[in-house]
Amino acid sequence: MPNYDERAYRVTRSKEGPSLAEQKSQLARLKQDLEQFKSRQAAGAILGSLQERIRDLEASVARIENARTLDREARQSGEGGGNSPVRATSSRFPPRGTPGRSS
Repeated sequence: MPNYDERAYRVTRSKEGPSLAEQKSQLARLKQDLEQFKSRQAAGAILGSLQERIRDLEASVARIENARTLDREARQSGEGGGNSPVRATSSRFPPRGTPGRSS
């Protein structure tokens, strides 16, 4: 395989798998390749496998974006829902004591 092919389809070696940005960039590159192959009238086997890989990546990206949206909604509903006795303070200053209490 020529070096430019190795750089075009990089594989990440992280345990979680490729990040969302990496998957989106790979998806864009595969779509460009598909258009090039279609314009060159390539064999059906090449187009079929490329389209299958594109569908897999689109499903994976959609799954990750959906999970992020649900997580964001859960955090927003959790923040406004209850009265928390702990007040958030700046990380520069220690939390204040309860008023009326003397040590």
